[in-house]
Amino acid sequence: MRTLRAKAFALLIVTASAVAASAAEDPLWWSLAPIKRPVVPQLPSADAARARNPIDAFVLAKLHEKGLQPSPEADRRTLVRRLYFDLLGLPPTYEEVERARNDPREDWYERLVDELLASPHYGERWARHWLDVVHYGETHGYDKDKPRPNAWPYRDYVIRAFNEDKPYSRFVQEQIAGDVLFPNTVDGVEALGFIAAGPWDFIGHAEVPETKIDGKIARHLDRDDMVSNTMNTFVSLTAQCAQCHNHKFDPISQEEYYRLQAVFAAVDRADKAYDVDPAIARERSKWATRLRALQCQRDRLTPPVSDEPLLKEESAIRAALAALPPPRLVYAGTVYTGSGTFVGTGPIGGKPRPIHILPRGDVTKPGPEVGPGALAALRDLPSTFDVPPEHPEGERRAALAHWLTDPKNPLTWRSIVNRVWLYHFGRGLVDTPNDFGKMGQLPTHPELLDWLAADFRDNGQSLKRLHHLIVTSATYRQSSAENSKAAALDASNTYYWRMNRRRLEAEAIRDSILAAAGKLDERMGGPSFQDFVIDKPEHSPHYEYQLHNPEDPKSHRRSIYRFLVRSQQQPFMATLDCADPSMLVDKRNQTITPLQALTMLNDQLTVVMAKHFAETLKTTGDLDCQVAYAYRVAFGRSPGAEERGDLVNYGRKYGLPNMCRVIMNLNEFVFVD
Repeated sequence: MRTLRAKAFALLIVTASAVAASAAEDPLWWSLAPIKRPVVPQLPSADAARARNPIDAFVLAKLHEKGLQPSPEADRRTLVRRLYFDLLGLPPTYEEVERARNDPREDWYERLVDELLASPHYGERWARHWLDVVHYGETHGYDKDKPRPNAWPYRDYVIRAFNEDKPYSRFVQEQIAGDVLFPNTVDGVEALGFIAAGPWDFIGHAEVPETKIDGKIARHLDRDDMVSNTMNTFVSLTAQCAQCHNHKFDPISQEEYYRLQAVFAAVDRADKAYDVDPAIARERSKWATRLRALQCQRDRLTPPVSDEPLLKEESAIRAALAALPPPRLVYAGTVYTGSGTFVGTGPIGGKPRPIHILPRGDVTKPGPEVGPGALAALRDLPSTFDVPPEHPEGERRAALAHWLTDPKNPLTWRSIVNRVWLYHFGRGLVDTPNDFGKMGQLPTHPELLDWLAADFRDNGQSLKRLHHLIVTSATYRQSSAENSKAAALDASNTYYWRMNRRRLEAEAIRDSILAAAGKLDERMGGPSFQDFVIDKPEHSPHYEYQLHNPEDPKSHRRSIYRFLVRSQQQPFMATLDCADPSMLVDKRNQTITPLQALTMLNDQLTVVMAKHFAETLKTTGDLDCQVAYAYRVAFGRSPGAEERGDLVNYGRKYGLPNMCRVIMNLNEFVFVD
């Protein structure tokens, strides 16, 4: 066994060395090359008749190359259910399914897509995907894992940005430097929740001075998280691997990594005050500016004296400020002021900390100091930012925001279209969404990826337009039925000869349970609901989920509004592969385990909601009618004769609530074709 391990380790070292040497010889890896819009393939007449848009031309050309044939189009009911869960994360009602099935118009499908993209539930659905990627949570994590009661405005910002179809470059820029590039806007402040989305070491920041080694380590790791989140999320590169040495596989030097840290050298995480009403914001700013001027004027008096008129005006201004509505707070990236052991609420322009290259990542042995910058591997973009040390810190973040969204940055545009494709098909064109480097997967359809990236970048950067293009393609509209001949050639469906049948995410399952029971509260926005009771809140909180009452109507909102704890995940959601908010989750695990079946059958939420589901059925007639109505609610269809007979017998024997539990445990309830 030891010999085998030694050989395996030696092989790993050789492989790593070979990949590193290859990266050094050829820094222009596929993902770093400029995007050149490919020509849409010309198809034989039979294939051309099937293609609905350019996506199909690329996919069909690849299928033809691999000796594969596409699957036929799915039936209308399947397509409607697929679209609702994909775009809204909610099941369609029976009436919505029937309306679409019986729509005589030729463009019924396109009209339905437009209707769903215009729904406010679209933003809720796709915000959940984004929050996975940026590891958004509402507790700090680490040892004490204290709550962040003001994290939610960032979540609402993401929902709003998707619903408004904000151009992607603006969306990116706001999250890195919204306070600088778009001053005096609500979005420009709330978007900075991105910088603070990840875990934060309360002890290392609030209880240990920055001058101590542990304090230095805590702040170093905090900046590392900001760099990792930014580079993984927006450009799909693992720049954090260059923290202790040059990247072993990709052309990223240690100096470039610390230049990225220097971008965030003046930033910490804290509650940031702001006004939602622009008029109040202007009023507060006016009085605050005048108050600072008076204080400076009084400080210049020699010798210091009590100037009665100045003191009177100061008092009047403080009264005017106190009369204004209290500002809102968002937990966000906030400028460091150097006061105390932790950040204050100082003005933009706080002095950045000096950032040094750390050999082996050792904070006790700082090397040369570096200024702000990015990556040299993107040859058409600057790798250093011309921001003198005495300039406001926000210029550093603004420079990075512009670097990320530059049309000549190929990574940004490839990364986002790949993410959107992944969530529609369950597999990305690059199946490592956070790693476009040499240790990641190669694109299965490189020409399609570049065509989508160029089309998205050059045509308004509209995510809704991208969704529309993907879901109206013939590729997306395929049946998910198995084909043994095709499966023998491509068992994992790498080339999209059919649609992937997928289990719903934890949030969609929970929301479907509430919807079936008639208990789903569709109110949008605001503070998150808590499906736990906090024990020992004054020190190290314990989040006790078993003490929560599932009958509490405050917890019947959509899962996007659930308070996300890092240290103790909600058991029901975790069992169903919910994302861990302590990690950057580019792609969720999809497992099928006995524990999931037991959870779906016996969790208190299922038991309680099955009871409410049964209550809604009691006025619909006899047991036969109740089964038929339950199927319409749960699946948007009527049951077959055998299904109806089995459930009627079961309901007669075990009661209506238990029958409803069975319905919510059927595969059709938790899978979408």
